[in-house]
Amino acid sequence: MKRYSALLLLLICVTPLVASDKVKEGKELLEQAENKSDIFELPPFEMKASIRIENQGKPLAGSYVFLWNSPDQWREEISFPSYSEVKVGGKGVIFLKRSTDFIPLRIAQLNLALSYGRLRLALKPEETIKQIHDRNVNGVKVTCVGIVDKNKRNREVCVERATGTLVRERPYVDGELLHVGGKLIPRFLSYRENGNSVAEVEVTELKTTEHMPASTFEPPVGAVSRPGCINPYGGSLVKAVAPPFYPEFDRRSHIGGTVAIYGVITADGVLRDPRIVSGLSPGLNKVSLDVVKQWRYEPYTCDGVATEVEAVAFVIFVPY
Repeated sequence: MKRYSALLLLLICVTPLVASDKVKEGKELLEQAENKSDIFELPPFEMKASIRIENQGKPLAGSYVFLWNSPDQWREEISFPSYSEVKVGGKGVIFLKRSTDFIPLRIAQLNLALSYGRLRLALKPEETIKQIHDRNVNGVKVTCVGIVDKNKRNREVCVERATGTLVRERPYVDGELLHVGGKLIPRFLSYRENGNSVAEVEVTELKTTEHMPASTFEPPVGAVSRPGCINPYGGSLVKAVAPPFYPEFDRRSHIGGTVAIYGVITADGVLRDPRIVSGLSPGLNKVSLDVVKQWRYEPYTCDGVATEVEAVAFVIFVPY
């Protein structure tokens, strides 16, 4: 009988803790990498990029603009021939105008590619460094810091020692660092799926500017508002329930892959109103929806206050 595994992107292991000098080294590497990449520490700046996503087997080109005055004044625009999105940030609020009422899969993957420079890398109070080792990531020699929290959740941050910058592993492939205001940001960022690039970013302009006028950050007509901030904290998956069975038809047909589900992570850590944005089959889609309703997340917070955040969750089925 064929069996299967469902990958929930949650790894659990127990490893002896490293010596105190290694802990210090690891903390310094994490802090250095975050300081090098955190674009939100910059004075007013603007970023423009050419973007591409895979659309039914063909590349679709678009444009990206990000304008930043401060955490209370920013604007982000994504534009494709068949999709558009504008976000404008104010004090404790985000205004959104989108051509769909959900985040399409390729846009979610594009946002993941763009997340470089917005990641919080430094050690959290509830985390401990468990190991430090050298290896190659995407052809770059790096030092990787393995981290575990009190709930045995793991993450790893890899840093190129020569530059002190973050190097992301697959599904990300980034390249050619740009220097701006003491920060180092890749010119090329991409997200890969099954070895193929499905979302790509080529930064065409990244520069600090004079303080932009308030009119730059006026919400577009028809935008809806919700509480939020540019870079909410948290959102880790803290309870992952595996699919209880593999539908017989899909098992015999060797159907596998990823089901992507859009929803809103509430202040209670629940994925509310989940819906399929990229599915596999009626059976696997139903199982995936049933499962994510049982998942629980660490709530996102802005300035310590729990807030709702849109998200796309992934359930990966691997027949064998």
